[in-house]
Amino acid sequence: MTLVAHSRWHTMRERVRLAAGRMCRVSGAEDGQTLLLGVGLIAVVLALTLVVASATAIYLDLKTLTSLADSAAAAAADAVDEDSYFGGTTTQAGPGALSDAGVQLAASADLVKQPVDLSDLRILEAYSPDGATAVVTLSAHSRPPFLPWGVIPAAGFTITATGTARATTGM
Repeated sequence: MTLVAHSRWHTMRERVRLAAGRMCRVSGAEDGQTLLLGVGLIAVVLALTLVVASATAIYLDLKTLTSLADSAAAAAADAVDEDSYFGGTTTQAGPGALSDAGVQLAASADLVKQPVDLSDLRILEAYSPDGATAVVTLSAHSRPPFLPWGVIPAAGFTITATGTARATTGM
């Protein structure tokens, strides 16, 4: 190797070493930013998962309340007053008529029998608009498990559901 060729080889090797040093410094500066981005992404995914789980809990409470309202209305529709049935009172659905007091009593009795884990469950309305239909409206509080209770109301959300059933005698 000549002196000129050796000098070029040495210069080339020095340039590669300097470039490699710069690459290490640049990549080293981004290590913390990548970690921060990863932590942020995990936090966002976790927050979204908890919000979806809380929304699902509210939805399931609403479906439970709807089922209870339907059950109470069906029980109330079966509770035709005996006096009106045997006394000859008729409606479009057949003999007998539902009274508001009978609907209220039957709906309350049905709710007592149900295994319910909803908080503050109560009957808002229980009546018969036409003597053949029972309408029962229930309310309860739903408190999802994963929402920040300092931001939203601590009492949770009030949910309502209405169930309707019609008494028929097959006439």
